Amino acid sequence: MSRMSVVRRCYNCGAILQCEDEHKEGYIDKSLLEQGNEAVLFCQDCYNRQRYNFAPREPHVSPEFLSLLEDAQASDSLIVYVIDLFSFESSFAPEVTSRIEGLNILVVANKRDLLPEHCSAEWLKEYVAHRFRMARLQVKREDVILTSLSSTIDVSAIAKEIEERRRRHDVYVIGAAGAGKTQLIYAYLRGYSNDSNRAVSSGDYPGTSIRVMMIPLDGSTFLYDTPGIPTDNSIIAKLPSDEARAVYPDRAVKKKGVNLSEGEGVAFGGLCLLELHKGEKTSLDCYVSSRVPVEKKSAKGVKSFFAELTDKSTYPKVPSALDAQSFDAFDIEVTENGDRDIGVEGLGFFSFKGNGQTWRIFVPKGVAVYTTRAKVRKDDQR
Repeated sequence: MSRMSVVRRCYNCGAILQCEDEHKEGYIDKSLLEQGNEAVLFCQDCYNRQRYNFAPREPHVSPEFLSLLEDAQASDSLIVYVIDLFSFESSFAPEVTSRIEGLNILVVANKRDLLPEHCSAEWLKEYVAHRFRMARLQVKREDVILTSLSSTIDVSAIAKEIEERRRRHDVYVIGAAGAGKTQLIYAYLRGYSNDSNRAVSSGDYPGTSIRVMMIPLDGSTFLYDTPGIPTDNSIIAKLPSDEARAVYPDRAVKKKGVNLSEGEGVAFGGLCLLELHKGEKTSLDCYVSSRVPVEKKSAKGVKSFFAELTDKSTYPKVPSALDAQSFDAFDIEVTENGDRDIGVEGLGFFSFKGNGQTWRIFVPKGVAVYTTRAKVRKDDQR
């Protein structure tokens, strides 16, 4: 006689649960899968993300790109890592960092011009180096160059640093899409002198279908300009092009101050809601594009936030996130004192003095949220 049974699926992502191969979609421990049909189950991947109700979604990286980095590791190459200084905190992919761990890394922190002028350069360098060390990459303050790349900028100092650090080895230029790698390469080529018998060329990286630019550095080594690492965990990736241009700043961000009591929150258009869930009255400094509305919400307003998403006047908003079910919610318990940030990848960051607060933040599904030491210290504003 035929028999029909229920196929168990992950409550979060919908993957069919299986306990045979932990490297395949839907893996779960066998003991959990054998629980009754009434149990709510998560696959191992979703459980790891949801365990503390706070885990930034990591960008997806192709296996071919990882094999390229394995070549860089094998040849002890110099890594030039270009970041978007305004929003890079959740752009690290563990698969990438594990393959360049131990290599010599020069960080080009681009878009310095989007941060307030009063920010200490030395603090920003230390901030960037700290974030890299948190990603298990041994970067020191002196390994970080702050810049604002443009079509006319002189990058001769960066080119000199690359040449001195590479020790006649290959160079791989990597970074998230939109961080400014293309601007760096074009500026580099303006001052480039080819002393080899090989031409600058573009083509598939050996053994892959990844298109790279290969710039000869001498008779046997190259600088490889690699494709940008996807930023699919950024709020920018969820928006139509016109709204994305409005959300990403085109000039230095200026803080917008909001004082919040417990139960109150602040909405950033229809993109994000940050609520002081528990704690004493707190002053919050918001660093976002001037074109993103920053609106304080009462406790009642916090509850009505999702109802307002269907209002045509709510701008900007993610087309696929128009109700509560299309948002992720994270609780952030602050255990550190001093200047702290909560940030949303691609949108901006929100600074406050840590004092045991619990924050609740709502963002469209798949958008990364992070918390860290403050990027813009209050002491630097004096």
